[in-house]
Amino acid sequence: PDERSGHRIVVTDANLYSIGGYNPNFWDEHNDETTYYPLFRELWKFNFATRLWTQLETQSTMPYELASHTVVLDRCNMLMFGGTAIPFGESNSNDLNVCNLSTASWKLYTCYGDLPTKKYGHAMSMQDDLVFVVGGTSGYRYNMDVHQLNLKTLKWTQLSGKEYKSAHPESRYRHEIVYRDRELYLIGGGTAIEQYSLDKIPVFHTVNLKWKELKTKPDPIKGFPAPRKCHSCMKLNNEIYICGGLLDRKIADDIWKLNLVTIQWTKLSAFLPQPVYFHAASVTSLGCMYIFGGVSKIDVERTNGLYKIWLKIPPLTEMCWQLLCDTIDMKYINSEKLLDMGVPSLFVDRLSTL
Repeated sequence: PDERSGHRIVVTDANLYSIGGYNPNFWDEHNDETTYYPLFRELWKFNFATRLWTQLETQSTMPYELASHTVVLDRCNMLMFGGTAIPFGESNSNDLNVCNLSTASWKLYTCYGDLPTKKYGHAMSMQDDLVFVVGGTSGYRYNMDVHQLNLKTLKWTQLSGKEYKSAHPESRYRHEIVYRDRELYLIGGGTAIEQYSLDKIPVFHTVNLKWKELKTKPDPIKGFPAPRKCHSCMKLNNEIYICGGLLDRKIADDIWKLNLVTIQWTKLSAFLPQPVYFHAASVTSLGCMYIFGGVSKIDVERTNGLYKIWLKIPPLTEMCWQLLCDTIDMKYINSEKLLDMGVPSLFVDRLSTL
């Protein structure tokens, strides 16, 4: 894929999927019925075993609002909400588009109820059959609305917002949210001119519908992460990991961990290979975090670099599989050969499945 920013990714244990993104160097590119430059109307798949990228030909209509949208993975379905098309802020979405990754087919879900406003730069999280969308911008106004979608009924319910009496945090965009024990943790974000701190974290209770402020504990040596927006944030067990982002006029390359039980920040010794913001990241069920793309020089340069880091020690079987993939070029070996070698089918299946 070309260098891009503002895209989103999801991962399985076998593949990474990247949807959308933006690169201003493509403004003068000719568009046909399938392209929408300078936005990338593209769905890419990266197979971890073969190390191959494949642009997927999808069925039905792919959305056009492909910058600062959000995605979550629901089994074989990638749920995409919101985003902006060109020009930014003039053509926003509040649609829920779903791509079945096993068939590469799109479907627009017809939802009802208290729909969120059309926006981008919001955050999204999923728990069981509920999807939560928080904050974002129309391009002219920021908000801190909290909406919940029931996937069984496709009904939207507004849980918090400007017209509600309870106090809420500053409106913002390009933040992240994490769900744990019926609560949504609001991580960073900002506006065009500021970034919000991470020493105190706003938390929204999805049942009693109230905000509270959670005071975190600093890393004993490194203190707190710097305020940031356009970063990435992943939850793994009872810990969240943030990396990269925009710190005022500086791009971050650091990685931090927040334990949601002790509320303690820890700065990891590892750094990103290059500072990025407006990148995309996701973590596998086994704890391998992948980071793709982003802006590497403010307003000037984007990247298509793909990196990974293990956030916890993987199982021994996974280590063996990773070593095998490093040793054998999986692009040129068939499944039968691997099975004859004694490789378990659950790993061999990764060559061809989700």
